[in-house]
Amino acid sequence: MIINRIGAEFEYEGVTYVIGASIVGTPESEYEGLYGSITEIRDGGDKDTENETPDIYCSFEPPVIPYDVKELEERFSELYQNPKTIDDIILDLVIMAPEMICPLDDLKECRHHPMVFILAEDWAVEGEHGSSSKVYTDFDDAKRLLVQKLEEELENGCIPQWAGYGNFVVHSTADSYECYIDGEHCENHYSLSIIAQKLCASNRFVRELAEIHKASCQLEDFVSQVSDWDEIAKLTDEKYGRMVHDPRFPERLQNALGKNDHYWESYWETVSEVAHELVNEYLEKPDCYKPETDNPYPLCVGNGTKKCRECCLWVDLQPDIE
Repeated sequence: MIINRIGAEFEYEGVTYVIGASIVGTPESEYEGLYGSITEIRDGGDKDTENETPDIYCSFEPPVIPYDVKELEERFSELYQNPKTIDDIILDLVIMAPEMICPLDDLKECRHHPMVFILAEDWAVEGEHGSSSKVYTDFDDAKRLLVQKLEEELENGCIPQWAGYGNFVVHSTADSYECYIDGEHCENHYSLSIIAQKLCASNRFVRELAEIHKASCQLEDFVSQVSDWDEIAKLTDEKYGRMVHDPRFPERLQNALGKNDHYWESYWETVSEVAHELVNEYLEKPDCYKPETDNPYPLCVGNGTKKCRECCLWVDLQPDIE
């Protein structure tokens, strides 16, 4: 079997490989850390190797960072016991085993974009300067730290000294503060600001956060379950503290749930019930339904009411998927 059509998929051991999709070399390969794409997949009698796994043909992009170039050259020089330069290393039509590459999500798709808040600090005193930044997922966290840092500078920093100068200038907004000596900005200034920016979060990152949150919730359930047990009084405070943060509980709970047929039967039964409810919502058309005129499968153009913004049939509905 030969697969080389762009977009065609091939699944092997639970991993989907797509022709044309981006990949990165794994530590199991000499091409570790190189980015590229899949150009062809061969399996069965069409393979060019005698490997038990499929042959995945990849084209890699030449590394551009000098450190990466040196690492690659040293790796291949050691492999072939002969000095190799980047020009000697084949990067196109390289046959890889599945474990040698890791498929990557499209940077423009399959991404969530939550807002993060960067607290940026920049200062200079008598020509000496520095800067720092921290990222927060909550604006109030960033604002609270901004206020704390500014209070400290107003009390113990150079600002009180500068404030006595006639050319001392201050600018501030709801989420920023800047002061400087006019005419000496490069040598003497201090600023704090919160920069709102969307984070490009991969599905893997979102899954990891979800697992962390789920484990935290399960530990809370564990504590609520055992907090009134008489035998808990026999534990020292140290042992109790270690127990209620023991990461083994979420793992054991997940393993137990995986073997609980009644749990999964109830879960899928509930999924089916809710799915039917939602499908019926999309099938039923309310009395106020006004179809589009240029769509064979028309949505509703709406009538400008608040109810439209919550209707699944409204043409301008923007689901909150981030």
